[in-house]
Amino acid sequence: MKILKTVTFIFFFILGFAFNLNAQSLLEPGIKVGVNFANLNGGPHELSSRTGLFAGVSLEIMPSGWPVSIESGVYYSQKGAEGEYKEIIVKGAYEGNAGTFKLDYIEVPVLVKYRFTTESTLKPFIIAGPYIEFNLNSEVKASKNVAYLEDISAEIKSTGFGLILGGGSDFLISERKFNIQVRYGLGLSPVYEDRADEGEKHGLFTIAAGFAF
Repeated sequence: MKILKTVTFIFFFILGFAFNLNAQSLLEPGIKVGVNFANLNGGPHELSSRTGLFAGVSLEIMPSGWPVSIESGVYYSQKGAEGEYKEIIVKGAYEGNAGTFKLDYIEVPVLVKYRFTTESTLKPFIIAGPYIEFNLNSEVKASKNVAYLEDISAEIKSTGFGLILGGGSDFLISERKFNIQVRYGLGLSPVYEDRADEGEKHGLFTIAAGFAF
């Protein structure tokens, strides 16, 4: 409930800022769905990427006559990693050292979007800006020796932040505006709480497609 209240406050703060920014601003809501290729960078372990879901609602604030707009939204984003740990993970009397780290978040970005002027129906753009994330679920699914699922929420920070860089293009199909984006999310805050932190931070590529209402 606390997470929901925080996300709602941020989203409506952005919405209020848009109205104060320019009375002629166009507010363009939409939906985005895509795939994450996530990993944990900076730690002592060599892990592989976890493939996960990226989906949610978007809001673009476009001041009239400007090539620059603000893009935000509220997204469900599956992050984490998978692979073998060098030390042993212990569950009861069993030992295992391979598994998937399932770290799922609500993510709220605030991105500056610059659109390039073209004569075609394709309108390329670049995006950059910060994001804040709120942890929803944290667990390890071990897959070596003995399979088990362990909740590690106590070891994971409830909130985090980072930077998004990317680009894509808007285009029209039957008078409806669609878009596709490729972005990289660079985590700037540690994933784990202090007692468990070994320097891991999120790093993920996201490919997402969406359309505007």
